[in-house]
Amino acid sequence: MKNDDQELGASELILAGKLLFGDRWKEEMKTALGLSDARRIRQWLTPQGQQSYRPIPPGVWGDIKGLLEQRKLNIDELISKIQSK
Repeated sequence: MKNDDQELGASELILAGKLLFGDRWKEEMKTALGLSDARRIRQWLTPQGQQSYRPIPPGVWGDIKGLLEQRKLNIDELISKIQSK
């Protein structure tokens, strides 16, 4: 999965995590993604060698996209309810 021809990486993972779950996002994202250990997320955030990060599998980005879309749907529904009052 690409974004403007650049690979999605650690900064996008952090942003998605914080948008979905707040400051303590790693543990909750681990659960939402069905990972057995939050160490996998930390590995995606830790530079390996010359500032390259362990790649985040495309399937994970698909799962994160689904989580973000569901959150957006929930927010949009609440906004509609508020606007109708």
